[in-house]
Amino acid sequence: MKLRSVSAILASGTLAWSLLAASAWAQQFTMKIAEGPGPLENNYGHVPLQEFVKEVEQKSGGRIKVNIHWNFALGKNEAVMNRLRTGQVEAILTSEGHLAPYYPDVQVLGVPYLFADRKVAYEVLDGPFGTKLGQDITAKTGIRVMGWGENGGYRHYSSNKPMKTADDLKGLKLRTMTNPIHMQIVRSLGASPTPISWADLYSSLQTGVVDGQENSLATFRIPKLEEVQKNIILDGHVYSVLGWYVSEKFYQSLPPDLQKIVTDASKTLIKRNREISVAQESEDRKYLASKGVTVVDVSLSEKKRFQELTQAPAIETLKKEVNAKLLEELMAAVKAAEAKTN
Repeated sequence: MKLRSVSAILASGTLAWSLLAASAWAQQFTMKIAEGPGPLENNYGHVPLQEFVKEVEQKSGGRIKVNIHWNFALGKNEAVMNRLRTGQVEAILTSEGHLAPYYPDVQVLGVPYLFADRKVAYEVLDGPFGTKLGQDITAKTGIRVMGWGENGGYRHYSSNKPMKTADDLKGLKLRTMTNPIHMQIVRSLGASPTPISWADLYSSLQTGVVDGQENSLATFRIPKLEEVQKNIILDGHVYSVLGWYVSEKFYQSLPPDLQKIVTDASKTLIKRNREISVAQESEDRKYLASKGVTVVDVSLSEKKRFQELTQAPAIETLKKEVNAKLLEELMAAVKAAEAKTN
């Protein structure tokens, strides 16, 4: 009787465990991704996102259903970032600036002329510093950083007058975002920062409210600014970061095998983002030249002058906004990356 009872208990326990495992395996998850205008063809953000959807749904056997909500259908980026924290939205691919209201220290990535080239940027963002930064963001905000991509690459200045040196920017009224670091960079170059909404940028350039603006070449093309701006100087003052953010609440709700699928697909997303961004930058330059836009390269000596004029004042501004120790760690990571990649 005792042996039969033990056998019955073990069998019952095994059955219960099997049913529980089967239930967990069969559980369905929905992943809502917020995105802005689109989808755009060959875009460094939109193409990787669509490929992410296919990879996750295929590898999960349909256990994760992924939906991209275009055209701000889930709200503006700032509001979406807050909803990530509560798990109301599962993911967003957007610039690091939209995270700043919830994690001000992310502004350290806006130090001007920080990364000499992409190799240095990738080494820092994919290395110990980028990992530690992401972990701190998750711990303090409930937003998991799945990877640091690039938002069209480096940001450059455009104007309605020719520009070849840093001196040529003096006296210009330049549109910026309401970003303390971007505005400080412009001031250090002797120009006047003028925050204007994205929706009003084209008309403001067209009517002369501002003389110029700053953005990556890919972003410059979206509202067809080549129609109202004919001069670009490739100073590369900021390497524009694109964060791939996932709700920590959602991520932790997934069983380990699905977490791995999302993590692996995220690595692919960042890799494709960078590949397309680099290729698109070259294509954008050719396109803009064909539309009569003069695109000027900056010599190493002139870029160093840009850096000397802007970096120290920007860092002083940052010290009022961010953790000074984190800033020091970033600059040390950049030096180490330069030594490793050169």
